[in-house]
Amino acid sequence: MAAAAADGGGAAAMLEQLKARADAAGRAAATDAAGRLAERVREAVPGVSVTVEGSAVTLSGRGLWRRWLADPALRWLGGLLR
Repeated sequence: MAAAAADGGGAAAMLEQLKARADAAGRAAATDAAGRLAERVREAVPGVSVTVEGSAVTLSGRGLWRRWLADPALRWLGGLLR
């Protein structure tokens, strides 16, 4: 019985390691995608300031709200990653 409990602890530790690796890979992929998106927005949308913090991309600029309403490409920025 003790062997089964010890094995269960090993399986739990392996699962935690796997989860930590998956979280790290996900964060790295999100950060990479944010950087690529920022580059493509800078190319596609002149006059807009783009800031990247980790996996967050922030756009700012004069008249951005009006441009966002008028240009569907600004509403679906994920399309720039294709």
